[in-house]
Amino acid sequence: MANPVNIYDFFYNSHSVYNKYYDAWRLNVNSFYGGEDYKQGEYLKAYDIDYSTPSEVISTYGVDENGNQTAVYRTPLAQAQSPQQNNNGGTQYNNNFYGEKLDNVPVYPWVRLVASEYNAILFRNPPSRQLVDDTHMHIRDEKINDFIRDVDGEGNSVNEFMSQVDTFSTVYGIVWVSCLKGSDADYPRWRMHSPLDVTNWKYRWNASNNLELENILIRVAQEDNFQVFQHITRETIETLYVPYELSDDALDMMDFPEGTEFITEDDDDDDKGFYRHVQVNELGYIPVRPIYQSTKIQNGVGHTPIFDIAQIQRSVYADMGEIYSAVSYGSHPVNIVDEETLQANGDSIGAEPGSVVRVANSLNGQPNYVYEFVAPPLDSIKELRELIDQKVDKMNQVAMIRSEDLIKASRSGVQIEQYDSKLEALIRKKATSLENAEYQLWRMWFDWEGHPMPEEFAISYNRHFNVKSLENELAEIDKLLLSYERYDKVFSDDLHDMSAREYDTEEEAIAEAQRLGGDGAHRHIDDSRLYYMPFRNMAEYLEALASHNISDPDFKLEIKEKIKERLAQIAVNTSSSNSL
Repeated sequence: MANPVNIYDFFYNSHSVYNKYYDAWRLNVNSFYGGEDYKQGEYLKAYDIDYSTPSEVISTYGVDENGNQTAVYRTPLAQAQSPQQNNNGGTQYNNNFYGEKLDNVPVYPWVRLVASEYNAILFRNPPSRQLVDDTHMHIRDEKINDFIRDVDGEGNSVNEFMSQVDTFSTVYGIVWVSCLKGSDADYPRWRMHSPLDVTNWKYRWNASNNLELENILIRVAQEDNFQVFQHITRETIETLYVPYELSDDALDMMDFPEGTEFITEDDDDDDKGFYRHVQVNELGYIPVRPIYQSTKIQNGVGHTPIFDIAQIQRSVYADMGEIYSAVSYGSHPVNIVDEETLQANGDSIGAEPGSVVRVANSLNGQPNYVYEFVAPPLDSIKELRELIDQKVDKMNQVAMIRSEDLIKASRSGVQIEQYDSKLEALIRKKATSLENAEYQLWRMWFDWEGHPMPEEFAISYNRHFNVKSLENELAEIDKLLLSYERYDKVFSDDLHDMSAREYDTEEEAIAEAQRLGGDGAHRHIDDSRLYYMPFRNMAEYLEALASHNISDPDFKLEIKEKIKERLAQIAVNTSSSNSL
C-alpha cells in the first residue's frame, strides 16, 4: 500500500527536475514557434545604451500661414501588440531602442526546420497497424474505427496525433501521453502533455522490481481566471480547479461538477486553496506514459539535439541583433555642429533634405562654423555575418542535416554517406521509440475497454531515411532469402546423412559411434546378411542421431514468417494509403 500523498504539498511544490529544466524547455519551444513567442522571451542582449536611446522617431513640423517651417516635433514610435497596449502604454521596452530591436530583429526558426525535417522523414510513409484479429472484430465495428479518426477529441487521427508526439518529443526531449476515459465517454481518449505542463511526479520500485509511476500532476487547462490540473494516482483521478484569486468573480467563471470540495492547508485560511473533484481509477495503475525522443537522461527528462540547436539559434539571433544595432548606430551618421550655430537655429538643427540652417558670416572666405556628419566604421557587420554562417554550419552538423555548402565541402561521396548514416540511425531509433510508445498507449486503451490485447496486434513505423535505404533493406532481405535457401540445402543434406546407416565391419561402426560421442557397436542379420551399426544397441544409436540432427523445422518456419511479415510492412509503408 503506497503512502498517502499530501495533495496540498504535492500541488504547490513542483518537482526539482521541472525547476531545473523549465527554462531550457521554454527556450526550445519558443525557438520552435518563433514569432511573437520568441520575441516575448526577450533573448536579445540589452545594453545600457539600448534603454537610454529612444526608439524610432517620427518628425512633424510646425509651419506658419505662409508655409514656412517654424518648429520641429519628434515623437518616439512604438508598435503595440494589442488594443490593450494602445490604451495603457504597452511595455517598458516600447519607447526605447531595446523594444525597437525586439520588434525588428528577425528570428530564423532553425529548431522548427530541424524538427519538421525529422518528422517528414519518419512520416514520409504512414505507419502500418494490425489493431484487431478475427476474435476482436466487434471492437473494431463498435469503437476503434471512430477512435482512430479522432484519438484526442480535437479531430486528430492516430497518425496526426503520433506525428505531433514525434515533433514535440524532438523539441522537448520528452512528452507525456495520458489515456483517460471520462465517466460519460464511450471510449478512452489520448492526450499529449508537454513537460511544461507536468509539474510534479513520483516514481517507485514495485514488488516486481519494476519502475512505475506512483502519482503525477498535469496542467490540462489554463484560463484567464483559473487553471485546471489532474492529479492521478493508482487509486484516484482527481481534477483540481485552481483560481488565481478566491474572489466571487473568479468563482463565477468556474463550473464545478457535483461532489467538488474545497482544499486548503489551513482550515481557518480560506484565501489560498483549490477545488477538487475525485473519480475512481478503475485501472489500478496510472494511465500516463513518458515518451522520450531517444535516450532518457533521468525520469521526466529526455535527450534531444534541440537543446544544443536552440542555443545556437539564440546565438545567431543575438548576432542579428548586433548587426541591427551596428546598422542603426553606424550607418546613419551623427550630425556635429558648434554651439553658436545650434543656438542660432533655436537649438534644433534639421538634417532632412531641404532644411535651412542659419550660420555666422564667414571670415576670409573660410567657414567659421562646424556642421558635418560623422559615422563609425561598419567592418564588424562583415565579421558578424561570417560568424553567423559558421554557426549555421555547426548547427547543421549537430542536426545531422547536410546543407548545400556541406555537400560542396565534402571530399567524397563516402563522407556525405556518413552524415546520412548518422541521420538514418537517429530515424530508426525514433521509429522504435514510437512503436513501443504506441503499443503501451493501445494497451491502456484496451484495459479501459476491458479487452485483452489482440494476439496479432502489431505496429510498424517507417525506418527508411530515403529511397536508397529502402533499396538497401530490400537487398538485405534478398540476402536473407539466399541464406535461407542455402541453410535449407545444407541442413537437408545433413538430415539425410544423419539417418541410420549400416556398416560391413565392426570397426567402421565403432568409429561412427565415437564420431557421434559414444562407443561400441551392435550387429544385425537380415536375409542371411550380417552388418554392423554404431552403439551397443539400436535405442542408443537413434537417440544419438536425434541429438545431432541440426535441422530445425520451427526455426525455418519462424524465419520464413519474419521475412514475409517485413515484406508486407514495406509494401504497406510505401503505399499511398493513410493506414487508418
